[in-house]
Amino acid sequence: MCGAISAVAQTLTLMPEDDALRDRLQGEAAVFSLAPDARPDDVIATAQGDYGRLLAVLYDAGYFGAVISIRLGEREAATLNTFDTPGGLRPIRIEIDLGRPFRFGTARVQPLPVGATLPDGFAPGAPAGTGTIQQAGQAAVDLWRDASHAKARLTGQDIVARHPDATLDVTLTVDPGPALRFGTFVVPEGAEVRAERLRAIGGLPAGAAFDPATVQRVRPRLVRTGAFNSVVVREADEPNPNGTLDIILDVEAAPQFRIGFGAEVEARDGISLEAFWLNRNVYGGAERLRFDFDLDGIGADTGGIDVGLGGRLSIPGFRRPDDTLEIFTTLERLNEVTFRSSAFELGVRRERQLRGDELVIGVGASLRFSDTEDALGSRQFRHVVIDWDVTRDRRDDPLDARDGTYAALTLRPFVGVTDNSGTGVRVTGDFRAYRAISDRLVLAGRLQFGSVLGSAQGDTPPEFLFFSGGGGTVRGQSFQSLGVDTAAGVIGGRGFVGASVELRRDVTDTIGVVGFVDVGYVSESGTFEDGDSHAGVGLGLRYRTALGPIRADIGLPVGGNPRNDFGIFIGIGQAF
Repeated sequence: MCGAISAVAQTLTLMPEDDALRDRLQGEAAVFSLAPDARPDDVIATAQGDYGRLLAVLYDAGYFGAVISIRLGEREAATLNTFDTPGGLRPIRIEIDLGRPFRFGTARVQPLPVGATLPDGFAPGAPAGTGTIQQAGQAAVDLWRDASHAKARLTGQDIVARHPDATLDVTLTVDPGPALRFGTFVVPEGAEVRAERLRAIGGLPAGAAFDPATVQRVRPRLVRTGAFNSVVVREADEPNPNGTLDIILDVEAAPQFRIGFGAEVEARDGISLEAFWLNRNVYGGAERLRFDFDLDGIGADTGGIDVGLGGRLSIPGFRRPDDTLEIFTTLERLNEVTFRSSAFELGVRRERQLRGDELVIGVGASLRFSDTEDALGSRQFRHVVIDWDVTRDRRDDPLDARDGTYAALTLRPFVGVTDNSGTGVRVTGDFRAYRAISDRLVLAGRLQFGSVLGSAQGDTPPEFLFFSGGGGTVRGQSFQSLGVDTAAGVIGGRGFVGASVELRRDVTDTIGVVGFVDVGYVSESGTFEDGDSHAGVGLGLRYRTALGPIRADIGLPVGGNPRNDFGIFIGIGQAF
């Protein structure tokens, strides 16, 4: 196969033809990247270096008997001297006779742990290649490390190419070293976080058999606290005489204090502002104390301004390395279109991370007091609330996902402690999926649902019930515009289902456009009977920044009884 590489005459020919291999070889041929006016000695030196580069690609592809010819003009590059630089070094032609592809004759690694097996590709009769050999060697070392031999290493390789039958005999030798146990978790002196807390959060079990997976979990645990700018975990170079191996930690503390601000704008529902203050290391144990302040509905045409104030103390490594204990309190005043509420909540929560941060399970309990006023009158609620929740996040980027899934499920039983405070359970779910159709096109979908069971609407705090409309549910429809119509007015429903679909298209590396459809359904019952629905459609613009994409959406209402002709939504991050 022949093809032009650049404006000057340069060709690469393979016999027999192999398009994929040709592309790899062409990419490795440095002589093809030379400028047309390159000095003769540079041309010769580069071409001579290409023999080795091309040979490495061929060996990796299983061609151990290939013949390479690199011709500069009419002469073979290997025969030229860089100190004697003749003219006439063009055209540049590379010709490769691949010969027969080799297969493994013998494929052995010795020794291996009892019962261990190597990758399928490293076996007699399988296609041979240096990449496969390297993978087999690394796999053997990893198998020994998984068996507590932390210092296992590849010590030898015997490779014989048998050209008459195109086979490759390979024997790899591994020195497993001794089986080791975890020694001391060596932490830096003078670190802002106390040594005993670093060890508790890291969770290395001193004296237990060495396990590389256990070592790999240490860094994410420490990073998760947010107390460090950098975390490096490494094994000591040499084991201790007592058969233990120390693990060494290097950390750089993050600034202890931080403040932040955020904003979101909706055309009819006003401006939302948020601010927070954070202390990353309250008592020297990576404890996090955070206060949040929120204002919603500023300048809105309906309702009033919502005010929220919350505080949360998080203690990582609580009893177990992957557990976090949280003590929280919230105080909020909601002035919504359909109700007003003042609420206070004080509670405790324990959270556990599994599989890194992919799976999070939480359980909590709180006391909640609220005074509300809606179409059903003024009421006071007093509840003991229990929360169980599970979240599984497999998105490639939480702020701008292109692939993966997200699922969150919450079960929230609540027990009334006064006569007019109902007892029941609130169930919510949020499921999202993302798929890259091409390099620039992403399909995203979201399904939300909620249900209140066991408690009548009049005995349930309005903030426990469900509405639809606004940036979090149906864009184009006004915030909380869909509820349940009663003789006294609109109240929240005990059942809710929402669905959204977006098609995201990158126009440039920083600018993207979005088309979306949102649908919402609210029912009086928690079993989704006798409800009403509405929808919204629209377009959006995205501008990517280091903090995430800036979002601007315009939505048009479809169905229902819209209070506006369109809605504009501006914020940071994708809509979901």
